[in-house]
Amino acid sequence: MASDAPRTSVPSANGRSAGASLAAPRAAAASGAGPVAASSAGPVGDGPDPIAGARVFVSWSGGKDAYLALQRAVRRGAEPAALVCMLHEGGHVSRGHGLPLALLQEQAAALGVPLVTRATTWEEYEATFVSLLHELCAQGVQAGVFGDIDLQAHRDWVENVCELCGLGSHLPLWQEPRRRLVDEFLAGGRATIVAVDSSRLGAEFLGLELDDGVIARLEAAGADACGEEGEYHTMVTDAPLFARAVALAWDGVDERDGHHVLRFATTPTPASPAESL
Repeated sequence: MASDAPRTSVPSANGRSAGASLAAPRAAAASGAGPVAASSAGPVGDGPDPIAGARVFVSWSGGKDAYLALQRAVRRGAEPAALVCMLHEGGHVSRGHGLPLALLQEQAAALGVPLVTRATTWEEYEATFVSLLHELCAQGVQAGVFGDIDLQAHRDWVENVCELCGLGSHLPLWQEPRRRLVDEFLAGGRATIVAVDSSRLGAEFLGLELDDGVIARLEAAGADACGEEGEYHTMVTDAPLFARAVALAWDGVDERDGHHVLRFATTPTPASPAESL
């Protein structure tokens, strides 16, 4: 990974027609405003699914867990109204995974779901997020979808901020076996490792596309299969809900906040007012 020559990960074409994946759930979803069930992980018993027909935002990192949460929500009948991503205060890269805004925009275009961003500091993160949720609620969004798996502190936080704004919260991956989730994603999705915790993993994992062999290597190195404790982060480049694949290019490795991260070969694109609602 030391070479300065640009490297690319270009997924193969998937043959899907643009917009085909999300069109049916959107058409079937109810459009009435109002909060839905306060919190849910998945369908419960034989009763109505609280997420079916709900207009939702998805907490979007660009990674596999956020995507899988979206996919499960859509298959349960949710209508995705927005991908919500918090940016570094400079407005060029995402707070969590350090993905350039341009790549997040390409993912959103491939999904056919609007990307909504806010630039913020860690100190102002919660206040900025809550302000954005109030705006979404006023526009008829009823609930949020999150890709958390089993970190209780994260669940408590998302439930609290959603409740504060009159929104339901849904965690479709909650407490599922990690390897089962990875296998479900890999059954139709493709993702590249874009960042690793430098105290847990080496930079040699950067740029690798997830597959069974890479997951085995990650686990052998002591990482969780899903990277739920932040050992590694991914960017989804293709998946069943994508109308087209997203190409990923990088030209080196950087060190940032205790992580080895890919240096992406993209031009910084600050968020515009339109993208930020």
